[in-house]
Amino acid sequence: MKATIAVLCASVVLSAQPAEIGTWDESTPESQGMDSAELVKLLGYVNRQGKALDSLLIIRHGHLILEMYYPPYTRDREHIVNSITKSFISALVGIAIDQHYVSSDRSTLLDYFPEVADGSKYPGKASIQIRDLLTMNSGIDWPQYGSNNVSDEMGRSPNWVEFILRRPMATKPGSQSNYSNGDAHLLSAIIQRATGEDSLEFGWKHLFQPLGIPRPRWFRDPQGINIGSATIYLPPREMAKLGYLYLHDGAWAGKQIVPAEWVRASLERHTGIQINAGIADYGYYWWLYPKLGMSEAWGGAGQRIAIFRDLDLVTVMTGDISDDAPVTPFSTEIYRRIMSSAKARQTLPENVSSLDTLHGLIRAAAATRPRPQYVSWPMTTGAALLLFGMVWLTVRRRKKA
Repeated sequence: MKATIAVLCASVVLSAQPAEIGTWDESTPESQGMDSAELVKLLGYVNRQGKALDSLLIIRHGHLILEMYYPPYTRDREHIVNSITKSFISALVGIAIDQHYVSSDRSTLLDYFPEVADGSKYPGKASIQIRDLLTMNSGIDWPQYGSNNVSDEMGRSPNWVEFILRRPMATKPGSQSNYSNGDAHLLSAIIQRATGEDSLEFGWKHLFQPLGIPRPRWFRDPQGINIGSATIYLPPREMAKLGYLYLHDGAWAGKQIVPAEWVRASLERHTGIQINAGIADYGYYWWLYPKLGMSEAWGGAGQRIAIFRDLDLVTVMTGDISDDAPVTPFSTEIYRRIMSSAKARQTLPENVSSLDTLHGLIRAAAATRPRPQYVSWPMTTGAALLLFGMVWLTVRRRKKA
């Protein structure tokens, strides 16, 4: 049994205080009330979908009970977290308020950017509050998707903050949500102006280091401001620490890292953001799944940190999923299956057979990625000839060109 446990999690131990040893204690699923047979079904579902998932971790009661990686990723390899960076920014804003660098979430841009008092140059910006930025309600015109993606335009500009502040207003601040990387970058700039340190340095002292997270890579804009919307790189095990911190109201190893009231406010619904599936509930840079009773830090292409308060459970996913978005059927089904595997609050009888099967699936994942199970459609002779003719005609035209 001991050998099975060791291989299953690919690196696992047993302690409720991961911060004390800088890693996660490992355990069999049944030792933490999780059903290995249900987790086998979960991994079967994941493999059948053929999505470009890079990792999946499940932590229950502070113990790592499942850890799976697809090549080339391993336990120690960092992964870009994309917009999960926003959730780290949210935590840093809460810390800055608690330490009186920032007065409150009602503070305005004018408090940190005196230049926006010039309404002719920066129309409508002076009254934008920090809470508006945290909820994507700044009102700044910011098409985030499609061919007119303003974030790409910002990335090519010589001064990102100036670019954001000069954008026109689409709506009154606080009146309508719109997903915006610009809002998050302004918050990183505010942290730097308020504390005198960039977000990485301030975060290192007050968030990353207290959690035992190695100093992360975090890219900067041309003015040296850490990008507020994305570009933190972390291994999945370190990502999980943010989830565990918020699962326990901002406390870690007996120390309050993020104020408990800030965590609660971050996980409350403040607005709704339009996504493909409809309107999604949104807190302070956290996505909310009220029907599942869980919250999620999300980053594009499949980066997810989910917390299930009632189950005392954290999950982490990383990936390179081209059709990923917040609150997808794929992520929702994974969460539903994880929840169904939590059969008891305490221990379950060990299931050696299912545990061995689970171990085999994890080992197979580390060796090769599953291929998507495409549906094979029959093609008539006429359709095949038509397709061949189109290809031939295209090749001939290119040769003439």
